[in-house]
Amino acid sequence: MDPRPAIPSPVVHALRVPVPEDAPHHHPSRTVLLDDTSLLTSWVEGRATTRLGVLDLRSGGWSVVPGLRGPLRAAVPGPGGGALVLTDHGLSQVDLATQTVTQTLRTGIGKNNDYLHVEGDGDDGLVVVGSSAGATETVVDGSTLTVVRRRRRPPLKISFPPAEASRAGVVRVLAHGAGVVVGATQQRPAAPQRLLVVSLVDGSELASADLPAGLSSAHLVRDGVVAAPADLGRARTLTVLPGLVETVAGSDGLEALVATATESAEAILSRRSRRTPTRTVLRDHRLEVGAEVADLRGERITLDGCAVARAAEPGDRPRVSRVHVTDLELQSSTLSGAVLEDVTVDGLRAPHGSGFLFGCELRRVTLRGRVRGLVLDPALSDLDPETEGRYTRWYADRLEDPEWMLDLTEATGDITIRGYPSRFVRRNPGLHAVVTAEAAASGEWRTVDPGRSALRVALLELVRSDWEDVLLVADPHGVHAEDDLRYLHDLRALGVASTD
Repeated sequence: MDPRPAIPSPVVHALRVPVPEDAPHHHPSRTVLLDDTSLLTSWVEGRATTRLGVLDLRSGGWSVVPGLRGPLRAAVPGPGGGALVLTDHGLSQVDLATQTVTQTLRTGIGKNNDYLHVEGDGDDGLVVVGSSAGATETVVDGSTLTVVRRRRRPPLKISFPPAEASRAGVVRVLAHGAGVVVGATQQRPAAPQRLLVVSLVDGSELASADLPAGLSSAHLVRDGVVAAPADLGRARTLTVLPGLVETVAGSDGLEALVATATESAEAILSRRSRRTPTRTVLRDHRLEVGAEVADLRGERITLDGCAVARAAEPGDRPRVSRVHVTDLELQSSTLSGAVLEDVTVDGLRAPHGSGFLFGCELRRVTLRGRVRGLVLDPALSDLDPETEGRYTRWYADRLEDPEWMLDLTEATGDITIRGYPSRFVRRNPGLHAVVTAEAAASGEWRTVDPGRSALRVALLELVRSDWEDVLLVADPHGVHAEDDLRYLHDLRALGVASTD
């Protein structure tokens, strides 16, 4: 018989993490319990800035450490009461008292490391860094962050759930102790699953929680369990199940920690919002057939997972009209196929292919400021040949209208124009040059060395297409800016390119 008193199934609580509402998704991280005094986790803010969150389990207060590269993979106690933190980009010493990264080791330890542990009894201050997919691992002096030696990685230890936990449905053990096993019902952290807490005494299920956003890790803290999702940027909370085990006499339970930590996180977010306006993030929107977004002004806007429906008639095409946006970001989104009319965008960033805008009808679209990752092509490139054919005919009709399409006179950056005739584009003579199909057909441009410039690719496309000309846009911010500008100069000197 279990000598412990019966523990009622707890209420599931959400513990707030100081992750802003506009944090990017799809940056999986881990949550690490450090010496029973701190809980470490990480997330991404802005465009690609990693933050290390440290929850003091004694006071319940959050602190946020900047200066890391890559999401948290593992952590162990470090010298001077700090922490050694492993990310995708190296091993760092973190001073938890001052909330700073003091030094980082990035070379000599291999790549894609996902585990970190103390070597031996820890008396000599050595730690081991390695990858479960690699053949070797690295021994590092944790106080100086210097490589001591490389060695062959020992075979991975495969642990199976205890029989009591396995019968309850546990397939992945996350934590154990105090007579219980904490586990997950799926092997993949990102898969929807249940968190199970099972008694090792009689195999009974003490508590459970459904986690549709996945389950990365879980830890026994105070009188219960703290579990972390696979995507903290999306969830922004930890899952807490208090009242599962007995605590040390006089210590508070997890319910008190939830209240204190949530208040601390909200205070941090409130201070930040006063310094920097929060981005407006529109997620998973679809501009349907016949719909129009019109007469709007906004700034610091991110479109995440947004798309545009396909129309069967030209008058039903989704439209964006009379819109002015300052600082627009496209994340896993596309505006392909839309009609953009009287639109001004001052600052545009489109990473990971989101800036490929195909099949758009442009009418008086103005781009200003820094533009990153924009590719414009009038061909829709749809999987359905009939749909692609309709948009091709509509584009041909648009070419009969002399109204200008695009103004790039005040825009700089990574901009590629395919297929739109230059006569419809307002240009910057210092950064732009036009090459006609006739000039490209002569082949003289092949004698010009592009260096490291990628603008030559547009001329290769021009000779293989039915375009009347191509607009070459030099990127003054790019790593090959000098080559871009020199290439345009040499093409003009040869008479192949012009600014008209």
